[in-house]
Amino acid sequence: MVSWFAGIFYLPRLFVYHAESDSLEVKNQFSIMEKNLFNFITPLGILALIFGIMMGSLSADWKVFFTQDWIVMKIIVVVLLVSYQLMCWKIMQELSTHNHNWTGFKLRVINEVPVILLLLGIIAAVFKF
Repeated sequence: MVSWFAGIFYLPRLFVYHAESDSLEVKNQFSIMEKNLFNFITPLGILALIFGIMMGSLSADWKVFFTQDWIVMKIIVVVLLVSYQLMCWKIMQELSTHNHNWTGFKLRVINEVPVILLLLGIIAAVFKF
């Protein structure tokens, strides 16, 4: 999970540098870096999902486990993270065409989304509301 988050934090930062670069050569290098990072973090995200499901299914009463409010919140956070990563894939595809409407500011705002999701997940796990 930590490695998946690390990649999710760094990928949009690469997008910012990509969008703000004036050099085609540098943009092409960022495209390669983005693709490599995306391909690296995707299996990590899948493993995090598998291990999370396994942890929940090992509970003595998994029906009760998966209906607790804090677990439901964590599941929502994970679904949003997967959606976020898919959105990053779409942004990555658009940036690689060099014909996009992404500005550094928009990408900086998008870069903050996983921070909020991480905080929600931590609050849900710590306080078990």
